[in-house]
Formats: sequence, C-alpha cells, structure tokens
Amino acid sequence: MRVQWAFVRKLLVALLLPLGVMAQELIPNGSFETYLNCPKQDNLLSEAAPWYNPNRATPDFYHTCFNTGQMDLPPRSGQGLGRLFMDLGWAEYMATPLKTPLDAGEAYQFEMYISSATPTRYPSGSFGAYFSQQPLNSPLKDLLSVSGQVQVLDNSPQRLPRRLQWEQLSGCFVARGGERHVTIGNFVKLPVLLGYYYLFIDDVSLRPIRLNLGRDTTLCGRQSTLLLNANTPGGIDYKWNTGSTAQTLTVTKPGKYWVTVTTACKTLSDTITVDYSLDFSLGRDTTLCEGASMTLRVPVPGTFRWQDGSGQATYQVRGPGTYRVQVTGAGCTVADTIQVRYVLPPRLDLGPDKQLCGLEVYTIKPAVAEGTFRWLDAFPETDRMVNASGSFRASVTNDCATVSDVVDIDYSGCECTIQAPDAFSPNADGLNDVFQPVACGDITFTTMAVYNRWGELIFQTSSAPFVWDGTYKGQRCQSAVYTWRVDYKLSRLGKEPVFQTINSRILLAQ
Repeated sequence: MRVQWAFVRKLLVALLLPLGVMAQELIPNGSFETYLNCPKQDNLLSEAAPWYNPNRATPDFYHTCFNTGQMDLPPRSGQGLGRLFMDLGWAEYMATPLKTPLDAGEAYQFEMYISSATPTRYPSGSFGAYFSQQPLNSPLKDLLSVSGQVQVLDNSPQRLPRRLQWEQLSGCFVARGGERHVTIGNFVKLPVLLGYYYLFIDDVSLRPIRLNLGRDTTLCGRQSTLLLNANTPGGIDYKWNTGSTAQTLTVTKPGKYWVTVTTACKTLSDTITVDYSLDFSLGRDTTLCEGASMTLRVPVPGTFRWQDGSGQATYQVRGPGTYRVQVTGAGCTVADTIQVRYVLPPRLDLGPDKQLCGLEVYTIKPAVAEGTFRWLDAFPETDRMVNASGSFRASVTNDCATVSDVVDIDYSGCECTIQAPDAFSPNADGLNDVFQPVACGDITFTTMAVYNRWGELIFQTSSAPFVWDGTYKGQRCQSAVYTWRVDYKLSRLGKEPVFQTINSRILLAQ
C-alpha cells in the first residue's frame, strides 16, 4: 500500500498534541488520502481501503495522483475525495469499519463535508450515517432498508446553498454499544426527477465527545506559560472561570482553572491546577527620587546569581540601571529583570503671600521644575491674575513624587471702597454712556437699584453686570438727579463675610 506524505504529516501532528487535547479519531482514512492503487477511473472506492461498497451500486474514489477529469472541485483537504451518485432507483453508499467498537452510553460527534454541482436537486432530509455492529450488505442498487440508528444530518432545506462549495454536515448521538461499522448515504429518499445527481464527500470524522485538560501541572516560573486546550468534538459554547469563551486558554500564573463546554448531546466540565516551582517577581519597573534606595527580594529558596555575580537573596538598589537575578532550585532555573530609573524630585514655588489694596491686580507666576504643574481648583493657565482675597493652591507631579504649595492673597490691609461717577450722559457718543459703580476685589455686588426724585423704583438688578443705561420701561429718562443703592458682600481672608449697603446720587445729563 502506498502512503501519502500529507496524511503522514497530519498523523504526526495529531500524535504530538498534548494527551487529552484531541479526542480519538475513529474513522480510518477519513480524508481519502491513502490508496492501494492510484484510482485512474470511476467506481474504485475499494482502492481507498478500508472503505467499501455495501450494495451493487458503484461509488467513486478520486485522487490527485491521477487526473480523471471527474473531480469538479479540489478536495477540501489533502488530495483525495469520494463521490456518490443518486438517481431514481439508484443509491450509492460508502462504508468503513471503525478503528474501535463504540462504547454503550458514550456520546459521539460525527461530521463530514459534502458538495454538489447541482445543489437545487439535492433531496434534503435524507442524507446521513448508519452505525451497525455488522457491515451492511445488499444485492440491490436501491435504498438500503435500515431503521433505528440512522443519523439524518441534513434537516435544513438550504443545506447546500452554493454550487461546488464544501458544506459541513454534523450531528451527535449516543451509542448503543458494539457498533463497528458506519455507512454513509441516502436512507430516506432519492431524487424524484430522472437525471444524474452527484455528491462529493471529504473529511469524514467520528470522535467521542470528551473533555480533558490534562493532569495538574507544575511549571518553573512566571515566565512559563501553559496552553490549555478545551477543544471538544461538537463543542458549541466554551466558558472558562476567567471569563474567556475561547476554546483555548493560556495560563500565565498559578491557580485553579476550569471550563464548561456545551455540545448538542451533553455538557462537560474539567478542572486543572497549575503551580509554579519558583513563583517570584522582582516587581514592575520602578522610578525613584534621586538619593532614594530600594531593596529587591527573592522570596523563594534556591541558589541566586545577580547581574554583578553576587549570590544573596536580597539586593540593595542605589542607582539607576537594569537589575537581574537568576534562581536555580526544584529542578528549574528562572530569571527575572527589573528596570530602575532615577529622577529629580519635583519643585514648585508660588511666591510669597501678598497684601493688596483697593483695585490692585496681582499675577501669580509659579516657578516649576521637574514635573507637571496644575492648580488644584482646575484653573487652566499656569500664570494666574487675581484681584480678590483667597488661598491659591497648586501642585507639581512626576514619577518620583508630588509636591504642593499655597499662596495667600489678602486685600484686608487697607479699606475697600466703592467708586461711582457723579454724572453720566446716555447720548450714545461712546463716552460715559452708562452708570456703573466699581469696587475692589473683596466686594461682591448683590443688588443695585435706582430711584427717581419721588422715590419710585425705576431700575433694579441682582446679577452682573450692575449697569444702568438711563432708561425706564424702554424710554430714556429725563435729565435729573437720581438716587442709587448697592447691596454688597465684603469678604475678608480668614474672616466671615460682611453684608452692607451704600446709597448715593447720580446726575443724568443729556
């Protein structure tokens, strides 16, 4: 028998996978890769041993070792494929013994790929697989007469929506026990119209539905990883205790890991515990302030070797650099590295406290170095102009530390006054057109009112700007002397605010 290297490579990959990751494949030569003799004509399924023909029809086997012109599409994988012909009164099948008998009560996942050049003629709801203890045998060419364990795999009417495209058929079942053969073909109905109908077959598979993450495992250190493979035949949904829904999980730290896999037949779960022989870390890369030091510790037993050749369990860091330790113990050698960077501490000076008077304005100019500056009240600019009493706080931050400073501005060192003009002329000449009192920064106006000479209220506002344009109900007022009143709040640094009122007169001139 001639063996194709593509099949050998596939077999070697399967054997090299971790134990328990891949369920045992029970279909021999399921991808039609090996042959007894290269098939050079139709009706030679028996060359793809151990496949055989269970009735008097003539199923086909094709391989790229010889191009007969009958392969309407490339094999789904590898170099070979099978083909069945169906017509009124004619039903072709392909059958093979299983590698081992099926176990009673065990769930199995069966799958295969099919394709047709005329998918619209496909008799949906009829194609499947039959598992039996003894091989089927019929002297006829028509449908095989079987019942019971036929697994119909194509219940969807749109099973073959595309011409000459491989489509998967699959299903799971629970074995009665002792089944040694599988037969594939139409068991329910054949095409009702006269005319040929071909169906290509490839990658036939039967695997027990099992889940095994492997035995509990001990790895060397934190740089070691373990790939857990929960790939389960017929698996629909995967849920790991980490929240992952993938078929595989890469373990990067010690702990207990478990997964639940849902299939159409049953739900499975498995758990594995992963330990580390030398479970330690020097920590994340670190930034220190200039002049500071830190101690690196290895909290596991073993033989130590630092980057400078020293062999103690601790190491004192006093300068910038890359520090590395190699630990040998428990049959493992593990290394870890940490980068230590030194920076100057941040600096900040907001300047001295200030005593101001009246309408004086002061600009705070922070002196900043070695960091990122911000005002603690979220003022957006660095330089800050102030005209009222208050405590103004800021900070500077870098990877080393955060420092802060505060400057007090106090307008209580002299008397705060309200100033207002004696007259104004609202004639729209751009000069002295409105009446607007002003005051130093510690005075906050709350209301302003204007009265005529008979004491009538003709203007009032409780929101800025505190301005009167010389009108009443939209009409310009006559030239006269008017009385105005301002209620205000006087704030003093470190003291309770005082609420007061001031009254005076203003001349409205034309």
